[in-house]
Amino acid sequence: MALFSKRKAAEEPQGPERRRKSSDESFRVGRTLAGDAQKTREDKMERAADRRRRKAKDIATVVGVLLIILVLIIVVANYVSEVIREREESMQPAVELEPTVSIIDENAGENISKRTKTFVARLEDDVKEQGLELDHVVLPYQKVREIDVYIKDHTEYYKMSLDRSSAVQAEDMSRMVLYLGQKEIVPTYVDLRVEGKAYYK
Repeated sequence: MALFSKRKAAEEPQGPERRRKSSDESFRVGRTLAGDAQKTREDKMERAADRRRRKAKDIATVVGVLLIILVLIIVVANYVSEVIREREESMQPAVELEPTVSIIDENAGENISKRTKTFVARLEDDVKEQGLELDHVVLPYQKVREIDVYIKDHTEYYKMSLDRSSAVQAEDMSRMVLYLGQKEIVPTYVDLRVEGKAYYK
């Protein structure tokens, strides 16, 4: 019986022999697990950094849009206030300027137009800014858009146009007074009706 059991034990197939892992293999396995854990942490940190960057970018975009909207609101508000101010000014009655110098009408007309009076009144102020002073103004015979301007202490007169700016013509006249004085020229009149040009005779 004992012989049979020995033989049976010898005939029974044995499983594959288990091989013990060497210390080098265990080290590699441990190192791989540690490396995976490190990589997982790095991935998490990178994803967190990406989220922070996206969040910062979104905040910057929102702030930029809000700034643009604020600028547009300011521009529109300024434009609207300017339009309202101009409308209010246009609704106010225009102040009629009255000249202090005499206006001589060679057409024997007694009623001088408001436009002419306003022009002469403005011209007085513009001439004073140039250091000169008006003496009187003549509305020449059958000349609708022309006035002849006389200044104090000067014999010549200056032909001006009612269609041009009084300030510009006053400046042109001041330049001509200076030029004629330097050149010692004493003309009868100086024509300033054409922009950028002056004729004297």
